[in-house]
Amino acid sequence: MADGVALRAPARLEPLDPRVRTLWRCAGAITAVPPLLVVLVLDLVAPHPLPAGVPTLLWAVALGGLVAGGPALRYRRWRYALREDDLWIRQGVVWTRVTVIPYRRIQFVDTRQGPLDRAFGLAQLVVHTAAPGTSGHLPGLDAAEAERLRERLAGFGTDAL
Repeated sequence: MADGVALRAPARLEPLDPRVRTLWRCAGAITAVPPLLVVLVLDLVAPHPLPAGVPTLLWAVALGGLVAGGPALRYRRWRYALREDDLWIRQGVVWTRVTVIPYRRIQFVDTRQGPLDRAFGLAQLVVHTAAPGTSGHLPGLDAAEAERLRERLAGFGTDAL
C-alpha cells in the first residue's frame, strides 16, 4: 500500500462502451482527411520517382489501417473499476498508464459530450483532484452510465468531508 491506496489491479475491470470503437474510427477518419489531401496535392504537383497516385495510395492504406485497427487496440486496453476506496483506470496501447484516484482526493466530477459523443449516445467522465493538472478521464461511456458514475463519485467526495 502506498498512501493507503492498494496498487494491485482490481479483480473485476469494466470495459468502455463498445460503441466507442466506431466513434474513434469516425474521429480518426475525420483527422486523416487533411494529411491525405496534402499528400494528394504533393503527389500531383511535386516531382518524385514514383508513378502518380502511388504515394497517395500508400498513405491512404497506412492511414486506413490506423483508423480501422487503432480503435480496437485502444478499446481492449481501456479498463476501469470503482473499488472500495478509489477509482482505478488503466489505459494505453504502447505505454500503459494506471491511474488510481482515492475518493477522498476528488474535488469535482463532470461529464462531457462532443458532437460525435452525442451522435453515438456516449459521454466522457472527467474526475478532477486537488493537485494541479491531475485528473482521471474515461471516454466512451454510455451517457446514462457516465451520469450515474458522476453522481456516485461526487457523492464520495461529499461523504469524505
